Order: sequence, then C-alpha cells, then structure tokens
Amino acid sequence: MKTKILLIAYYWPPGGGIAVRRWMGLANALSRRGVEVHVMTIDPSSAAYQHVDESLFDEIENGIIVHRVKAFNPFSVIKKVAPSAIPGPSFSENKSSGLLGRLLKVLRSHVFIPDPRKTWVRKAIQKGCGLVDEYGFQTVITTSPPQSVQLIGQGIKRARPKIQWTADFRDPWTDIFYYEHLGHSLLSRRIDAAMERRVLQQADQVLAVSWGFRDLLGSKVEPEDRGKFHVLTNGMDFDPNEYENVPRSQDGPFRIVHTGTIAQSYAPELVLDSIAALNAGGEHRPFEFDYYGGVSADYQKELEERYDFIRFHGFVAQHQIGAIQRAADVLFLLGPDVDKSTGHIPGKLFEYMGALRPIAFLGRPSDDVTRILTETQTGVCLPRGDVRAIREALVKLQSTASNAENVIANLEPYIRSNQVQQLLDLLD
Repeated sequence: MKTKILLIAYYWPPGGGIAVRRWMGLANALSRRGVEVHVMTIDPSSAAYQHVDESLFDEIENGIIVHRVKAFNPFSVIKKVAPSAIPGPSFSENKSSGLLGRLLKVLRSHVFIPDPRKTWVRKAIQKGCGLVDEYGFQTVITTSPPQSVQLIGQGIKRARPKIQWTADFRDPWTDIFYYEHLGHSLLSRRIDAAMERRVLQQADQVLAVSWGFRDLLGSKVEPEDRGKFHVLTNGMDFDPNEYENVPRSQDGPFRIVHTGTIAQSYAPELVLDSIAALNAGGEHRPFEFDYYGGVSADYQKELEERYDFIRFHGFVAQHQIGAIQRAADVLFLLGPDVDKSTGHIPGKLFEYMGALRPIAFLGRPSDDVTRILTETQTGVCLPRGDVRAIREALVKLQSTASNAENVIANLEPYIRSNQVQQLLDLLD
C-alpha cells in the first residue's frame, strides 16, 4: 500500500525564507520516493509572512497536493493601526515601543498563546480530520514554529487517535532565545509551558533539528518517554557534486558574505570590529563584507556609519542566493548571543555548506554548529568573547579559503535525498 503523509506547516510557498526550506525539501524528496504527500497550510490571504517568494512554487514537485485554510489574521489589523509595533524577524528586535506597542505585546502574550498565528488552529483541526477521513492518512507531521501548529496535530490526534503524529521542532518552544522579549506574565508562562508539555507527551514521535534541542525538549517529559525524541537536522536541497568549484583569486579584497536576516541582538560587532582592526593594520588583504537580506533601517544605518567596508544589498530572489554564496571567499554565519545557544543550528548553515565555501561561524565551541563544521571540515568557529582568536581565524581563512572545497564526501548525511530514508525509518 502506498505511503501517505499529511504535513501541516504554516510556512509554505508563497511564504519565503529559510522557514519554508526544511519541509519543502523533505516533501519533494518524499514525493520523488513515491510517497503521496499532502500539505495543509494557511491560505496566503490569511497569512503573516516575513518574506514572500513566488518563485518557490516552481520548486515544488507536481505530485504534492496542497490544501489551504482561511482564518482571521491579527497582523492585518496591527498593520493598519500600528505598523511600527509589528515585531522584527523572529521577535529578535524589540519594536513594541510606545503605549500601543506595549498593549499589543500584552495581548500577544496573554490572549494569543502560544502565538498570534493560532487563529487558524480550530479550522485546521476540522479540515485535517476531514482529510484524514478522505485520504486515509496514517501519518500526520506538524512542523513549528509557529508553535500553534503543534496544537493542530494535537487536536487531530485527539479526534483520530489511530493516526501516528510526529511533532517536528525547528526551534524550541518556551526556550526560544527571544522568549524573554515576548512579555509573558507568570500566568501566561505557565499556560504556555503546560501547552508545550502536553504536546511533547502526546505526540507519538518528536523530531528536533539539533542534538541540543532534542535534549532540551526531552527534558520536559519523563525519562521513560525520551526514546521517542530524535534528531533530523536541516539539510541541502541539492547535491553539491552538481556545482562546479569556482577558483578564488589570491589578489584583491577578501570578500566575506552573509545572506539572510540579521538583527542587533546577534551582536556581529565582535567580528566587524576585528575586520576593521585588520584592515587598519594593512598587513593582510583588505576585507570586504557584503550583506544580502533583511535588516532594520536603523541598524543598517548604524553599521554603515561605523564600518566603511560593509555593503548592504537588500533581499534577492532565492534562486540567486546560491550563485552569490559560491562567489564569496568566506560565508559568515551568526548564532544568537544567548546562553542557550547550544542546539541552535540556523538552516542557513546547510545552504552555506552546499556552496562549498569556508564558513566563519560566530558562536561558541560547544555549539552544535561547531560540531557539524568540525565533522564536515567546512568551517571554523569564531568564539564569542575571544577577540584574539577571532582575528587569528580571519587571517588564517585568507590562506586556506582556496583549499576548502574538497569536503563533498563529508556532506552526504546532510543532503535531503539521503535524509529522507532516515525520516522514513523513523516514521515506520
């Protein structure tokens, strides 16, 4: 009998950005393996996307069937009455200033628990149950954030207890690094934590994108229940063998490139200050820093005034990103500047790895990102708080960057088409 899977995801094309990539890639790989994949997602007219990328429709396998749910979108109201109060990317920038902004934050953390995108949950449970009955799904997968998606899986499991429900976490829930910015009271924290605990207890399996996140989520249930917690990292939607290595010139500026969202809370100044000092010294090739992606206007202005070597290019279409990354000398990866950074593996890491360019990661030696970079020999950690080590690593990258492409064999476990078998084994 043909395997059928119902995937429930808030972020799906035309939504863009890295949040879409994980399950769009896995769904495509599953479909190519002969699995009948259905996706239930929010209707674009009801959605609140950080980014929109219509070109992603062209990347979806024809066999994937998409079902959409319409619902009230609270962000559409906020945009009309207080657009400046809408949080920045991943709530990592605090934009809720002023009386109205503070009021909206209180509403967000006390009325919209676990998040403002919960308004489609009730309709999605109803539609999901109908799809289970119509198509005979045995497996339902929910992926978050937003964490409210997990409530949909919980509701379907409660109504159709014979289905196998897998809850996939791309980020933690109440331990997400920006949780302190959300303005929860003691009561709303307890309600949120109780929701999280019930989801983790009731799901048949729990997937996490990193070892750190797996252990963090598993610590919230009884030890005897932790065997259902597994790691399925993010990965690459392409085979790096398909790309021709681009030779690097040893003359001219040394280009460091960052693609994706950047926020002040990530504190990249540690690296930028080191670059400024190295450029001022004049003993090495001059560094240039090219940034492609989203950044607040105020923070961009601050960085441009402070550093003369940084250039901002804004958002570019997803299909252009690969060429931009492969043309860099080094790709810069940011981890959040928080204590609980161990399990945070940006999906951007795997795009970077596939570009076959050395990666400079601003984080901690104990982070799971550093573990992957070391195992695959694809980059180095620029340790937060150690300015001397950061400068030494940047100088060393200039001499080793042209020799860093011979790592393709190490990337095999992170190619989506290979990861699909691991996923199918877990689902079985």
